[in-house]
Parts: sequence; C-alpha cells; structure tokens
Amino acid sequence: MALSRLLLVSLLSCCALCAQAETLVAIDNANPPFMYQDGEQARGLYPLLLQALFARVGEPVAIHPMPWKRALLRGANGELGIAGIYRTSKRLEVFDYSAPLFEEKLLLYVRKDKVFAFRQLSDLYGKKIGVIRGWSYTEAFDQAVREGRIHIEEGSADAANLRKLASGRLDAVLAIELAGQHIIQQPGLENLVALAQPLSINPTYLVFAKQAQQQELLQRFNQALQDMQQDGSLQVLVQQVMQAQ
Repeated sequence: MALSRLLLVSLLSCCALCAQAETLVAIDNANPPFMYQDGEQARGLYPLLLQALFARVGEPVAIHPMPWKRALLRGANGELGIAGIYRTSKRLEVFDYSAPLFEEKLLLYVRKDKVFAFRQLSDLYGKKIGVIRGWSYTEAFDQAVREGRIHIEEGSADAANLRKLASGRLDAVLAIELAGQHIIQQPGLENLVALAQPLSINPTYLVFAKQAQQQELLQRFNQALQDMQQDGSLQVLVQQVMQAQ
C-alpha cells in the first residue's frame, strides 16, 4: 500500500511538472479565420502555426482563447504570451517580439450606398468607425481617436460590427481582409463592400512580457519559423487554413 501511495505521489508530481513546463499563449477568441474559440478549443491559423512551431522547438504549448483586452492585460503582467499581436512603440516597451508570423491587411468596410473616398487618414475624420475592443489599428489611427478626430464604437467581434454597419449605425468598419470578406457573404450583409485602399498592412507576432525573460525561447521559435518558411511547410499550412474558409 505504501509503495502504491508513493507511486501515485510520484505520478502526480510528474504531471504537475509537465503542466508547469507548458508555455501559455493567449489568442483572441473572436477573430476568425486567424484565431477564435470553438467550444473550449482554440481554432484558426495562429493556433495551428503555434502548435507546429512549438512542436519543432520541442516545447509543449497551451493556447488559451480569450477576449483580446484580457489577453493584453495578462500578457503585459507576464502571465502568458500573446500571438497575433501588432507592433507599436508603446508595446515595444513592454514586450519582446518574435519574427513576423503573418501579414494582415486592414480594410474599411462600408455600405454600398454610402461609399466614400479613402486615400489618407484625414478622410476618416468625423466618421464613426466600428473596431474591436482592445485592438490597435496603427499608431496614427489610434492617435486620431485619442484626439477626437475619429469616433470609434467598440465591439467584441467583426461580425457584430459589420451587422451594425449594415443597419446604418456606423459609417465604416475596420476588419482584416480575409475575415471581413468571409463574413460579408452572410445573409443580411450583401449591402457591404470593402474600400480598395487598405488602412495598413500589419505583420503579426508572438510576444512575451520582458519580465517573463523568454528571449531564449523566442530565438528558438524564430529559428523554427525560418525553417518552416524555407522548407515550404508554413506556406502549405496557411494555404490549407485559408482554403477551408
């Protein structure tokens, strides 16, 4: 009996050590097809990329979908990493960044009967733009919002923002091209269209708070990312995910 109890304690200790060894990474729970929550599971391009890259690194990873604002707060506190994040000067003071994972094209979606010319940021002055709560859309856009030149209405997901736009409650919605183009195929959103000029094209990254001291892990992660880019497996994975949408 004592031996059995000892084995059980050893097994539980090993399980605890394994759990502690996992690298925790947060993703946005409502940004398909890049990252989202399906039941209790993390789905989308970034979770698949993370799983493949951490497998190459030889490190276990646990991916947690959650509201983006919560991910930013917990990430800044050093509790976990964040994937799919943009780079800003303010965030560079807080986080260590990986090499770029992917590039996202940010487009403005409008009603077909309310199309307006967009060539520069000042064309958005005075307009009400739907955005996702907690996101940064470029430093210039964020500054214009703080100065009151652009008015925003925050939502939890692109789909909800685009429905508000379709009903006439917004002048435009900012959304990533691949996500927005997929959503506007839904019934009731046929009156929406994307403007040709993007607001920006943003690389996305994996980050850890500087206090977490994960620079060595990020170096190995970057090497795995470079290897996948060179052997073509990363491009194949991206293509598979996008074709499935």
